Formats: sequence, structure tokens, C-alpha cells
Amino acid sequence: MDIKEVRSSVDLIRDASSADLVIVSLFLLPVLLGAWSLLLNSLHFLDHHDGSKLLTIGILLLIYVAGLVIMKLWDPREEKLKRARAHVENRLKRRPGHRASFDAIRSEVDSRYDDPFIRELIDKNPGIFQTCTIKRTDGTKAGITLVDEPAETAQQIVAGEPRQLVS
Repeated sequence: MDIKEVRSSVDLIRDASSADLVIVSLFLLPVLLGAWSLLLNSLHFLDHHDGSKLLTIGILLLIYVAGLVIMKLWDPREEKLKRARAHVENRLKRRPGHRASFDAIRSEVDSRYDDPFIRELIDKNPGIFQTCTIKRTDGTKAGITLVDEPAETAQQIVAGEPRQLVS
């Protein structure tokens, strides 16, 4: 199992609702408890201590629950920004003009994205996003848009000239 599979599993747990985790755990825990008890029964050095196998299974159960809670709640800022980049970019690609106000991003993508978080997202991904101003009848609003890549001419492609960035 490589690191990408582990990260996708952790992201799956983070993005799942608490109800989904409880339901999956209700089906998964009997399987895990059965496997743990088979393993502990094969270890004969615990036979001399009363209740040690039950205590060990209880500790493993607590570790399992604590691991789920930690994976669900602990979310590094960089991981949040990485997921937000993908979500916002996909949403902007589907919008006309590839732009949206910060309020629209909150209502269409995730209500937890406050203005400082969206500005940090733009700062961390300058090749993908830039700020813009959305003009409305009720005034202007801060917005986010996809960065337009400069069009290459056929002559530049044939000549192999490097791209010039437009600022």
C-alpha cells in the first residue's frame, strides 16, 4: 500500500459524515473483534492472566475509536487547502466566466470557507486562481477567478519559443 492510498483512505474518513462512520463501524467492528480475538487466542502466554485477553481487546477497541476520531477531526491546513483547490477549481470551471464571489463559493462549495481562507487559497495557488471584483446591482463583491493562460501562436509553437507570462 503506497502513501497515496493511505491519504485517500484518510480523506474518505474525513469527508464521511459521523453517521456513515458509525454505520460502517457497526459492520466492521465485529470482523475486527473476531480477528483480534483469534490472534489473542493463539498467544498462549496470556492464558495465565485472568481477563488479560478481554482487557487487550478493550484497549484495541479504544485505539480503533480514537484513531477514527483523530482522522476525522485532525486536518492539516495544507490538506484543507489542497482539497479546497480541487473543489473550487472544479466549481469555477462550470460557471460562466470562470469566476464567482466569495459568498457564492461559500454557498456552492463549502460554507466553512471564510474570506481569509479563500485569500490564502489564492495566495498558495497563483497559477490557478486570482482575485477579481464581481459587480452586482447591490455593489461590488470580492471574488475569485481562474487564471487565463496566454494563448500560444502557431509560430511560437513551431519555433519552440518559451511562453511569456502576462501579469
